[in-house]
Amino acid sequence: MSADMTSQTTDTTASAPSTFAGRLRLIGPGIVLALASVGASDMITTMNSGAEYGLALIWVFTVGIILKFVLSEAVSRLQMSGDRSLLSHLTRFGGRTFPVLFLIAELLVGLFFGAGVVAVTTNILQAIFPVLPFWPTAIVVLLSAAVLVGIGRYGIVEKAMMGFGIIMFFGILALAISVFQGQDAQEVAAATIVPSFPNTSIITVMSLIGGVGGATGILAYSFWIREKAWRTPDWKPVVRLDLFISYGLVFVFAVAMSAVGAFILYGQGFTISDNDALFAIADDLVGRIGEAGRLVFLISFLAVVYTSVLGGFSGIAYVTADCMRVLRRYPHQDEPAHEMSAKSIEFRGALVYLSIATLIIMSLGKPVTLVLVYAAISAFILPVLALALLVILNRSSVPEQLRNTKWSNVLLGVCLVLFGFLAALQVRESVMGLVG
Repeated sequence: MSADMTSQTTDTTASAPSTFAGRLRLIGPGIVLALASVGASDMITTMNSGAEYGLALIWVFTVGIILKFVLSEAVSRLQMSGDRSLLSHLTRFGGRTFPVLFLIAELLVGLFFGAGVVAVTTNILQAIFPVLPFWPTAIVVLLSAAVLVGIGRYGIVEKAMMGFGIIMFFGILALAISVFQGQDAQEVAAATIVPSFPNTSIITVMSLIGGVGGATGILAYSFWIREKAWRTPDWKPVVRLDLFISYGLVFVFAVAMSAVGAFILYGQGFTISDNDALFAIADDLVGRIGEAGRLVFLISFLAVVYTSVLGGFSGIAYVTADCMRVLRRYPHQDEPAHEMSAKSIEFRGALVYLSIATLIIMSLGKPVTLVLVYAAISAFILPVLALALLVILNRSSVPEQLRNTKWSNVLLGVCLVLFGFLAALQVRESVMGLVG
């Protein structure tokens, strides 16, 4: 991080740059958000879309990315409307209600998040270096993430994420370009490039819209920009540029993975059902573009998953810690003595919880009942957040330049309806799973 960026992280009185170049030099939280928000499940979702529909559903991912940009931008405006944390702002609408709801959701997310991503990261490392044993490697992966986040300096996490982000970005682009070679791939692209609607159901489309990008990352973004001292309305142009780049990267990821799925699997009736199938794709690449192609895929896969480990640990720790801080200190949580900090006991406690939960769930497997409850509760994060943003950001107490515009209200309303419908579907699926 440059000296200029460091000063922005620590100097809360610094003013926002007025030039595009000045704003561009400061981007960072958006990169963290992008990398934290995509993972192995998003690779499966986007590659399956390509395998089944070619490039015809890229518009679906685009709609989902736009809606999550709207939510993230609104969250950042709420954060900049006063020098208090996101959960402190949300207490203005419902008191302790939002901290309680989000704490339950984040504790459940944290219970299962680490086990999945640490195990997949370990499996990728074993695929690249077959001599590595599983458990020692998994513990090293877990400790590396916990230590980097636990040091308590956001800038360290940002640097690490940017390094892996460069690897991921160029890796998936190189992979997409490589598999595009040959007559068959070009025919698939020509036949499926026109946007279309799946002939299955609208539920398929809506699920794909909600599939790329994570809810916790959107919540955590407010804490990451706070760490950068982007705390006042004059930082809005910087935040918008940061988010534009963030979701631009998510879009490139979705398109590239869709292209890989289309050019390798389209028309074969094969879909990717789990992480093991992703490793099979890596092996299949050897016959198409050589061992180098397999290695590029695995390294890109590693960058995708390990950045979701780092970003996820950071995001979950911030949101969980702030929920606990607000609930412990309410209604005095905004007093300087109770400032939200990455070095607080709540933040460190959340990291310890994440680490222990990861080891326990990895050793036991994922208990089906808890997984279903976790999925149902965490699905409500985005619609609940959209509702709160619609209410709070239309109040006269919010600075005028940060209030919702007509279009903000329309798009947040769409987010509320869409993500609310998806949450209802998830609850129905979880209930059927528990009953059946």
